[in-house]
Amino acid sequence: MNEEIDDQDFHYDFTAASEWEMFMFRLEEIIREWKIPQLKRGPLLKKGELSTGKWETKTENINFADVEFRLTRHRLLVDSSDDISSPLDEENEESKSQVLEDIMRFEHDFPPHSMNNGTPQPHPLAVWYGIRDFLILSAWSGISSYSESKVKILLSSIYVAVNNSNCPIPLFVQVHETAEHYYLGVCEARGLRTEFEMIHLRRTPPHCKYLTGLLNVFKSKITSAMSTEPVTISVQFTYILTDWTSNKWTQEPPDFDFLNGQTLGVKELGKLPFGATFDPVSELQLYARWPQLAEAAVVDSESYSDLEPCRAPEWSVGVRMVERPNCLLGEHFDEFLQFCLCKSTARDLLGDIIDVATAENINLSSSLSAITESRVPTISKVIRKAKVQHQLSKGGSRDAPLSHDYLLPILYFLFPDADSKSENPYAENIGSHHSSDNRQEEQLLNIKSAPVDSLVWRLAIVMSHVVHTLGGIRAAAYLWFEFTQEMRYRWDKCILIPGVAPGDPDLRTCLLHQKLQMLNRCIERRLAREREARATSVDTEDTDTESDEEFFDCSADAPAGAGGGGDRPRHSLWNRPAGRLSRHPQLRLLRTGEPLYVPVTQQHTPKTEDQQQEDEDVLVQLGTDERAAQLRARIMSAALLSDMECFKAANPGAVLEDFIRWYSPPDWKEEDGVDEFGQKKGCLSVRMQLKGNPWVEAWEAAKPVPARRQKRLFDDTREAEKVLHWLEASRPADVGRLLLAPLSHAAAVALLSRAAQQPPLPRLPPLLASLGRRAERLSRAPRVDVRDYEKLSHEIASAEALMAQARSLMSKFCGEDVVGGDGDAGASTSSGSGSVSGPDPGSSAGSSSSAASEEARRFVYALLQAPRADLPGGPRGLLAARVRAFFAEAHKASHMLADPEVLDEGDEPWSGSGGPSAFPQPARREFILRAVAPRPSPCSQPAPHKMCAVLQRHDFRIAACFTLDTTFH
Repeated sequence: MNEEIDDQDFHYDFTAASEWEMFMFRLEEIIREWKIPQLKRGPLLKKGELSTGKWETKTENINFADVEFRLTRHRLLVDSSDDISSPLDEENEESKSQVLEDIMRFEHDFPPHSMNNGTPQPHPLAVWYGIRDFLILSAWSGISSYSESKVKILLSSIYVAVNNSNCPIPLFVQVHETAEHYYLGVCEARGLRTEFEMIHLRRTPPHCKYLTGLLNVFKSKITSAMSTEPVTISVQFTYILTDWTSNKWTQEPPDFDFLNGQTLGVKELGKLPFGATFDPVSELQLYARWPQLAEAAVVDSESYSDLEPCRAPEWSVGVRMVERPNCLLGEHFDEFLQFCLCKSTARDLLGDIIDVATAENINLSSSLSAITESRVPTISKVIRKAKVQHQLSKGGSRDAPLSHDYLLPILYFLFPDADSKSENPYAENIGSHHSSDNRQEEQLLNIKSAPVDSLVWRLAIVMSHVVHTLGGIRAAAYLWFEFTQEMRYRWDKCILIPGVAPGDPDLRTCLLHQKLQMLNRCIERRLAREREARATSVDTEDTDTESDEEFFDCSADAPAGAGGGGDRPRHSLWNRPAGRLSRHPQLRLLRTGEPLYVPVTQQHTPKTEDQQQEDEDVLVQLGTDERAAQLRARIMSAALLSDMECFKAANPGAVLEDFIRWYSPPDWKEEDGVDEFGQKKGCLSVRMQLKGNPWVEAWEAAKPVPARRQKRLFDDTREAEKVLHWLEASRPADVGRLLLAPLSHAAAVALLSRAAQQPPLPRLPPLLASLGRRAERLSRAPRVDVRDYEKLSHEIASAEALMAQARSLMSKFCGEDVVGGDGDAGASTSSGSGSVSGPDPGSSAGSSSSAASEEARRFVYALLQAPRADLPGGPRGLLAARVRAFFAEAHKASHMLADPEVLDEGDEPWSGSGGPSAFPQPARREFILRAVAPRPSPCSQPAPHKMCAVLQRHDFRIAACFTLDTTFH
C-alpha cells in the first residue's frame, strides 16, 4: 500500500529537456542559423593572406548554468570566385576537409604580426594552426575559476554539438584568463576527429628547450609506428635589435642666431618645426626561417645545433614603431589647441602691464570723461590710480612675460616695414590666388584661412612658437597685446598695415584677415580724405571763380534753341552743378538736352562676414508687415539715395529717367524714333512704374548734394575703432580660435612641401588628402570647435610620423636622408664594419650601386606597408650585410670592445667557428612539426597531425592538433 502511494505522489518526467540539453540545442541552432553545415569549399590561400586579409566576426549570446556565454565566429573573407559549387558534405569522401588541408599547408607558417602599421592582427588560433574559419565559445566574465569538471562539461557539449550539427569547422572553448589565449577544441568531418590541445607555461621545461625534445613529445603523442612519412619541420628564430649604435637619430639643431637658439627643428621664424625628436623606429626584428626541413636533415640539441641564423635560407625583417613618437609639428599644434581652451582673460594673465600701457596712452576720451564723471571718485578708481602711478614712478610694470630679446625680432618679422634692413619683406602680389596642377595643393587653396606668408599667416606661426617654446599662454597673450597696440599706433599715425591683401575684405579668407583688411581700408579712406581736404582748401578760390562757360554755356554740339532762343538759360546761383567726374560720351538730359555728367559718388561700404551676418539678422528681425517692409527698403536704399543726390548735384534739371538710363540701363526700354535732341525715345521698365516703388520715393526725397558734402556712408573712423575694439577685447582663447585655420593651413603646407622632397610613400597621399578635406571643412564651419581640431591634430601627427619613419628607415637601409631640403639634418649613416660603401657613380660599378639603392628603396616601402618584408637575396644580399652590421655594432657596444678589425664578407664570426657570435640569443623560437600517420591504431586511416611550439624567455606554449580515425579504431 505504501509503495502504491509513493508511486502516485512522486513522478519524474524524463521527457523534459534539461538545462544542459537546452544549452547544446542552442549551440546547434546557432550553427545551423549561420549555415555553417552548408559551407562551400574555399580557394587556396595565398602566402601571408591570413595576416593581410580582412577578418569578419559574428557573435551570439548563450546562457548556461547562470553564466552568459558568447559564441563568436572568426572568418577570413576571401575571393569566392574560385569556390567549389558543391557543399562539403556532398564532396568526395576521400578528399581532405578544408580544415585539414589548411593545417598542412606550409604557406601558412609563421604569418607576420602587425607592429604599429595600422593593419589588424589575426587571431592567435589562425597564427598557430593556420585555419581560416573557426568558432570560439567563451564566457563574458572569463571562466578562470571554473573547475576541471566544468571545463570537461563544456568540452562534452561542443563535441555533441559538432556531431549533431555536422559542423565542418573547428569549435573551441576558451578557458583560464582571456589574455592567456588558452583554447581547447574539436573538429569532426568525414570520419576524422581533430582534437586541438594546448600547453602554456611560464618557464620552458628542460626537455623541451630544443628540437630534439619537441620531436619526442610530438611522436609520443601520436603513438604510431610512423612508417608512412617522416616528420616535416619548419623553424623560425626571431632576433631583436633595439640599440642603433651605428645609426644615431639627429634632429635639426636650433639656429643660435634666431631667438637665441630656443626653437628646435626650425631655422626661420616663419616656418613650423618638423620631424621627430627621437628615432621613431624602436625595434628591428630579424626573422631567420628554415621551411620544410626533413627530420633527419637538422639537429638541434643542447650540445650542437645546425640552426645558425646566417645559414637560414630565408631572412625577413620587421620593425616596431614608437606608438606615439614625439613629433615637433604635432606637438606644436596640440599645445596651441590647449591655448585655445584657456579661460583666462588678458587682464588676468597680464595684470598691471595693461594698466601701465593704458596710463601711458592717455587720449582725449580720458579728458572728456574727467569732465563728465562725478567729482567724488569711487574707492576702486582711487586704488587703481594710485597703483598705476606707483608703477609709473618705478619705471614701468613688472617684467614682461616675453623679453625684448624675443619680442623685437618677432615684431620686426611681423612688420618688416619698420626695419629698413629687414630680410623678411612681404611679397608684392600677396593675396593673389594661383592655380596649381597638383590636386592636393589645389585643395589647400580652398581652406578659408589667410594668404600664404601674409601677416595673419606669420602671426599664427609665431604664436605657436611662443606658446610652445617662449613662455606659454601668458607670453602669447602679451604678444597679442603688443600686436593690438601696433594696430592702434598705425591707425593713429595713418600707416598702412603690411602683409594684408589689398582691397575690401575678402570673404574667402578668415575673419581676422578680413578685419585687418577693413582696418587697412579705413586707413586708406582717411589718407584720401585728408589729401582731398588739403586740395580743397588750396583750390577753394579757383572753384568759386570757375568760368560760366563750363557750367552755363551750351556745348558746341548742343542744338540751338534748347530751352528757348539761341542761347541756353544759365543756371541759377542755388542750382549750380557740382561734383562732376566726367562727361558721358553719349547720353543727354531728356528735358534740357544738356550733356549728362557722371557724378563723383561715395564709394561703397565694405563689410566683413560678421557685419554682413549682423545686417541680415537685423533685416530678419524687422518682421514681415508693411511698415517693416518700408523700413527694410529704406535701410537697403541708403547707398541709392546718396547716388541720386550726387547725380542731381552734377546734373541740374535731371529727372528720374535720366538717372535710370545711367545707373540701371536694363530698366530703360528703348522705343522706335528719336527725341528733339537726337536720342532714342524710351520708357521705364514695368517694375519702375509700380506704385510705391522705392526708387521713385528715393528720387523725390533726394536733394542735390555733392558727395563731399554728404554724410559719409562709410565712416572710416567709426569702423576703425570698431575693429580696434574687437581686437583689444578678444580673449586669448578667442585669438587662438581665430588663428586655428591659418595654423592648420600652414601645417598642411609644411607637410605637403616635406612630402614633395622625398620619394612618394603609398600611404601618404590618402592621408594628406584626408587632412586637406578636414582642414577645409573646419575652416568653413560657422563655429570653431576645438574638439574637431583634435582629430585634425591626430592626422597631422600621423602624417609627420609616417614621414619620420620613412626617413629613419631610408637612413638605415639606404644610407641617405630622404627629407633634406631646407636644412633638415640627416641621420648619421655610418654602418661600422658592415657598411656598404657606394662606388663612384661614374664607374662601371655605378649602375650596380644605383640598382642596389633602388632595391633598398623598394624594400623600405614594402616594410612601411606590411608588418614584415623579405630581404632580397636572403642572408647573402647587400641589405643583409647592413643588418649584420647593425647586430655587430650592437654586440660590440654591449661588450664594450675596442675598435675590432674590419670583417671581410667571407668571415662569419657569428657561426660559432670563428669567434663570438654577433647575434644575440633568439628572443623567440618557433617550431612547427607536421606528420601524416594513422591514429589511434596502425590500421586506422592516415591523418595529418601538427604541433606548433613557441619558446620565449618567460613564455612557453605548445598548440597542437592530432587527428584520429573514428571509423576504424
